[in-house]
Amino acid sequence: MTSLYGVLVLNLTRMVLWLLSLQYWIFVYGTALITVVLLIIRFTWRGLQDPFRTFQWTVRHDPPACLTDARLGNHGFLWGRSSNLRFHYVTQGDSKKPLMLFLHGFPHNWYSWRNQLCEFSGQYHTVALDLRGCGDSDAPSQLDEYTLEKLLYDIRDTIDELGHTSCVLVGHDWGGMLAWHFALERPDLVQRLIIMNAPHPAAWLDAVLRRPSQLLRCGHACFFLLPLLPEIVLSLEDFKLLRNLLCGACLGIRNRTRRLTEAQLEGYLYRLSQPGALTPPLNYYRAFLSNTLYKHEDVVVSTMLIWGEDDRVLVEGMSGGMRPYVRGPVAVHTIPNCSHWVQEDQPETVNTLIWDFLADRDIPSPPLSLPQDGSESIGTVVKVLNGGPDGVKQ
Repeated sequence: MTSLYGVLVLNLTRMVLWLLSLQYWIFVYGTALITVVLLIIRFTWRGLQDPFRTFQWTVRHDPPACLTDARLGNHGFLWGRSSNLRFHYVTQGDSKKPLMLFLHGFPHNWYSWRNQLCEFSGQYHTVALDLRGCGDSDAPSQLDEYTLEKLLYDIRDTIDELGHTSCVLVGHDWGGMLAWHFALERPDLVQRLIIMNAPHPAAWLDAVLRRPSQLLRCGHACFFLLPLLPEIVLSLEDFKLLRNLLCGACLGIRNRTRRLTEAQLEGYLYRLSQPGALTPPLNYYRAFLSNTLYKHEDVVVSTMLIWGEDDRVLVEGMSGGMRPYVRGPVAVHTIPNCSHWVQEDQPETVNTLIWDFLADRDIPSPPLSLPQDGSESIGTVVKVLNGGPDGVKQ
């Protein structure tokens, strides 16, 4: 009887997981289809008005000066022993000091951390890595080169090749997703975890299944799952969609004093404009979003989540959804009037929050016990900040 009950429970669980997976894919590809229709209408209309400008893009042959600015740090390369790939990074500070490793998202490269590299170099060995497929790092084009396992090995190899045994891990966007997973898999290598506008993997899935309409807010991520078409569309009008993503009135940086100049924008478009260069970073979406049933594990390292309140890229409300999955000390900071590109939009505020976190000024004692009523775990700090160029006002 017990054996029969176990079989029934197992089969029921498998059926529920299959239905959840089916529901997830219906939502994701449904959103992708809606996005495709909207883009076809947009570019058809633009093409009829100005076909030459619409179907034109420029390959940048020389890197912009901002990528070679010696004031931002020293450039170097390392070899990943697991992948045999070459990774580019920019570093400041004494290599004998604790490592602070920065992981960027899309469509960024190491340059997105320019406001943090120098800021923390007095007390840390700061390193901004070009992830696999991005910037000046090697960029295999095959989709199976971007599995989660391989990307996590890249982080482990980077820490090891830089001569460290652990790090303060800082990630934004897809770099933040990688940082979440790395802290889950290798908490022994993470002293502190700092995440910026990237949901806990389980919180992402929960948000999508609970409020599928919110997927329309991140329709670009679903659209990027499709083969070939995203590369073509992103290139149209000389990378107009990427320009809007970073600089547009709706999605771009909100802080007027920090909006990207044309030269800074070229720092991102330079590498992405090369033939075939869009496919490797888009493979992150294709590989990540195909893994629908994430591990619902708890992060045990001290964690801080910084979230730009005006994020128009990710699903609304994800900043709060991560708290049930963090059982170590955790601080959640929401910065008003701040976009998805938080470390560029409000760098002074972000840097102040990081200093406070590293100095234990906003992290309480670890939780003494787990909540029994489904509420937030003891030891959680939640703050809403009035961010701005003058710093943090609480």
